[in-house]
Amino acid sequence: MKKPALLRLSFLLLVIVAGVFGVSRLDFDVDPLSLLPQGLPGLQGTRLLREQKRNLLIISVQAEDPSLVEVTAEALAEHLSTRPELCASVRSKSLLQSDPAIIAEVVAYLWLNAPPEEVQKLIASLDPASIAALLAKSKEAAGSSLDLQNATLAGYDPLGLARGALGLMNTSGGDMSSLMGDEFSSADGTLRLLFVTPPGQALADYRAANAWLTQIKTEVREKWLPQQGELKGVKIGFTGDPAFQAEIATGMEGDMRQSIGAVTFIVGFLFWLLHRSVKPLLWLMLAILCANLITLGTAGAIYGSLNVMSMGFAAILTGLIEDFGVVGLHVAREHPGEGFGRICRRALPSVAWSAISIAGIFAMLGLSQLPGVAQLGILSALGVLIGAAVMIFGFLPLGMKAGKLEEHHGSVRVALKMQGVMVGVVLAALVASTVVIGWKGLPRMDFGSAVLRPEKSEAFDVFEAVEQRMLNSSSEPGRNMPLVFAAKDASTLRQSIVATQKALKSQEVEAHLLPLALVPDAEAQKANLSALQSLTTREELLKQAIDAAGFTEVAFALTQRVLGQWREWAAAKPALPLWPKPVVLENLGDIVSQHVEHGMMAVGSVRLAQGRTLETAPVLHAVEKIPGAHAAGWAFLRTSLEPLLKKEILRVCVPTVVIACVLFLLVFHGWRERVFALLTLTASGWILLGGMSAWSLTWNLMSVGAVPLCLGLGLDFTIHVMHSLREPGMSRERIASLGRSLAYCGLSTGLAFGALAVGSNRGLITLGMTAMIGVLTVLVTAAFALPWVWYRRKG
Repeated sequence: MKKPALLRLSFLLLVIVAGVFGVSRLDFDVDPLSLLPQGLPGLQGTRLLREQKRNLLIISVQAEDPSLVEVTAEALAEHLSTRPELCASVRSKSLLQSDPAIIAEVVAYLWLNAPPEEVQKLIASLDPASIAALLAKSKEAAGSSLDLQNATLAGYDPLGLARGALGLMNTSGGDMSSLMGDEFSSADGTLRLLFVTPPGQALADYRAANAWLTQIKTEVREKWLPQQGELKGVKIGFTGDPAFQAEIATGMEGDMRQSIGAVTFIVGFLFWLLHRSVKPLLWLMLAILCANLITLGTAGAIYGSLNVMSMGFAAILTGLIEDFGVVGLHVAREHPGEGFGRICRRALPSVAWSAISIAGIFAMLGLSQLPGVAQLGILSALGVLIGAAVMIFGFLPLGMKAGKLEEHHGSVRVALKMQGVMVGVVLAALVASTVVIGWKGLPRMDFGSAVLRPEKSEAFDVFEAVEQRMLNSSSEPGRNMPLVFAAKDASTLRQSIVATQKALKSQEVEAHLLPLALVPDAEAQKANLSALQSLTTREELLKQAIDAAGFTEVAFALTQRVLGQWREWAAAKPALPLWPKPVVLENLGDIVSQHVEHGMMAVGSVRLAQGRTLETAPVLHAVEKIPGAHAAGWAFLRTSLEPLLKKEILRVCVPTVVIACVLFLLVFHGWRERVFALLTLTASGWILLGGMSAWSLTWNLMSVGAVPLCLGLGLDFTIHVMHSLREPGMSRERIASLGRSLAYCGLSTGLAFGALAVGSNRGLITLGMTAMIGVLTVLVTAAFALPWVWYRRKG
């Protein structure tokens, strides 16, 4: 086998192995939290909090008539409970509306797990000498209390077992009403929620989640609801993590498929217009595919998982590396009698400096604390270097052999006229950008999670509606904050909660609800079990006292169940610490739970004092320093993210500017070239900012990826043009021909990103629009306006 054939075969095998390895290793991550610095305060808590609800689909039932909402929610919950292939479980009632046996076990467990001194106080209060006064007080509360819940509890719990158990949860002594609201129903009763747990592997990945979500929507909306003729006017919506996961991931997958299809069509069509030859086009597309597969294999070896932002690297590479191949073909066309070796020596300096410059700028993004930005930068830098090598040493010799490359009739003349026209366009765009920025200001920064939501999303719309309806307007949103605890065992978990309890004894805090009472305490349970067993021997005396006090027959039912539960535990002699049954924990909203991955978890909440906000409450950052304790939620994340992003600008931009300055000194010769190059990039950047302001585009977690792309292409185009302008005897016609070749690269890249702007995801839409504006701007400025000004200045 001849050496060239052997090299081609070896290269083909490398591409196949790299592609298969890369695809098999990669797992595209659509989690928006993966785009943030992993050490960010509040991030771990937010992730853990979501883990608590990850498997829950939330179904909302809304109507103007509260009674209709209640009937619908109960009927739907009952129907879904009969479909185990669709729903593993359905919850539609709060703890106080649950099965009396569950309520009794909760009360019994709270006392079993309570501090022994509290149990002794309970036993003393139920002493025959004290019980009459206790019952008289309960009867008065049942008849005169303005608090309906308190009055109801007093009537069904005259001995105070349930009220005392709930009191064990309140360790702050403050008003916890805003922290203990009904999570299933709005205050006015016009909204009810159902929490649905999917069966088996329904959420194995986003495709499975989307298939399950489609099934349950079809079952509810198309099969069940039309059969309920009396339930007209009811709106049923679907939200929760499974719905978010399905919508975001499938939407992005469709957008990327659309973008890849658009890139393929645009690259092919424009190449045909440029060269009117099919064979070089096929080799170009094959070379782009090879470069992407090799880079994908490299990504699999380095990362093993790509996040959603890095999914755009293929489109970035396609737009950048095709430039190297087209420039090589342009050089070959300009020197038709020369072989590959001489053409390579002519094209290599410009391509090499361009690739090094672009790769250097993208590599600086690797310094970013944002994992998505850093990963995008490193992969794009590697891909540019790999792509440049593939284009020069793989595509160029094949493209040169594919057939004679000719200019289309009249194209150079058109390109020459375009130079003068584009100068006017650039000047007009600069003036317009200045006016727009002066009127609307510079593009604002938006680093919230909404950027990753689909433009049209039922899950997000329903979630926002539920959040608005469930929120009590008097509770001053922004003062309530979830707290999440995680530890390997119950003892460590309790230590974390106790430490947090001490930290929250601050003027910054009005009240807090911590689940310490629910976390198993082996020592307390051992001491309390025998004491509570002794209390069960008074069952008949307690019943007689309640009857004598004039309470109804049902007044002793809860107490009897609680006593029975204590008796059952004492007889079973269980291994301590004792956990409530899974169904009990589920009805408690999984406030305390066990996880294979995270060990034991618990969820609490804190209410900040009047006038305090997340920004003015250092106590939350103090909680973050406690091992295993975490503040949670996007609202808290923002307080840490915004200062970090200011540092991020210095962290990434300063090294990028230094690299750009070094490249300016190395690549461009003399002050004249450097001034022209700087003016080209500055004008392009100002027009980009003006375009973003005009279209109200923001800098977000995805659109920031357009900055290195535009800067890289701006340097790329400028280097190619400057290298040609520098050559002795280079005519304006030949420069115009180069501009025509660069126009192919810029248009194909810009329009391909523009295809994202008609997608479904907000982040990809802003990335597509920002990249399209930037790429087309640097194309016009560098490939057309720069040569015209250069020759005009030269005279």
